[in-house]
Amino acid sequence: MSALLLPWQTLARRELLDCSPWLRVSAEHVRLPNGHEIDTFYHIDMPEWAQIFAVTADGRVPFIEHWKQGPRAVSLELPAGYLDADEAPEAAARRELREETGVEAGEWRYLGRFFMDGNRGCGASHIFLALDARSSGVPHREVSEIMALHWLTLAEVRAAWQGGRIRNVATVAAVGLALAALEGDHAPD
Repeated sequence: MSALLLPWQTLARRELLDCSPWLRVSAEHVRLPNGHEIDTFYHIDMPEWAQIFAVTADGRVPFIEHWKQGPRAVSLELPAGYLDADEAPEAAARRELREETGVEAGEWRYLGRFFMDGNRGCGASHIFLALDARSSGVPHREVSEIMALHWLTLAEVRAAWQGGRIRNVATVAAVGLALAALEGDHAPD
């Protein structure tokens, strides 16, 4: 590894805002591998979450549509939610899929853990592909989860993904990974 690709050194850290467990903002004094120092580098700690691309035997995928206060827009997204303290990512994924959509799945594949903002942190997403998905009851949403459930065919998912209907970058990435994994399952040998 090149010496310039070594980790930065955190020389000092000052917490500016603590709204745990949702958000912590700190200012760090850091030294880069080339010796340059940045007196105030802002870092944002946020919880990790799981996203689920679930597919039924007949090729339908549950999506949720709801208001997102951050961008002040209605957003079409995959079922997702924060990991509880000490909760394994797959356990959170199974819980969130069941709570938000009333769906369970027979086969689970971990597609990876991905950070959101390489400059500031902002948590990480664990992405899962859930196969043999089936409705197992009604959703059990939190009072703040006001959402509509949509079942999209794989063709409709691809059209929404490529056509800009899905605007949340985390969902865009998860859909792309899941579609690639599904296409890999059907690739000629």
